[in-house]
Amino acid sequence: MSNEFGLFVNLDYAHKSEDECHLIWQAIMDAMLQYGFAFKKRAFTINTEKDRDDISMDVRHLFDDIQSVQQNFYSYIIDCYILNLESYNDLTLPDTTDSIEVEAISLQDLNEIGVDYDLLFKQNKSD
Repeated sequence: MSNEFGLFVNLDYAHKSEDECHLIWQAIMDAMLQYGFAFKKRAFTINTEKDRDDISMDVRHLFDDIQSVQQNFYSYIIDCYILNLESYNDLTLPDTTDSIEVEAISLQDLNEIGVDYDLLFKQNKSD
């Protein structure tokens, strides 16, 4: 069974220089893309057979590799978390909790239940 995960990383731009953060971000981007993540909507995403614990351990190893090259790497990260994207809510989409369900109904169904209706375009009998 394939799982889709999103890795979210927020750097400490408030306390670190923009140039340093840019270098750290580029190291993270390179490592994640090389591992197989894609980048979309501010998150690194991956479809994998692995579970959350396994993918988390792999990301920790990748970050440790970056730490071995870039001293104080972890001090640049404010937040870093993995979410299962199959059960997330995109808050930029409209709320549909109070929506009316719409069911397709054919003209034949309307006829069968006795509903009167007018078609917008009536065919001429001469057609």
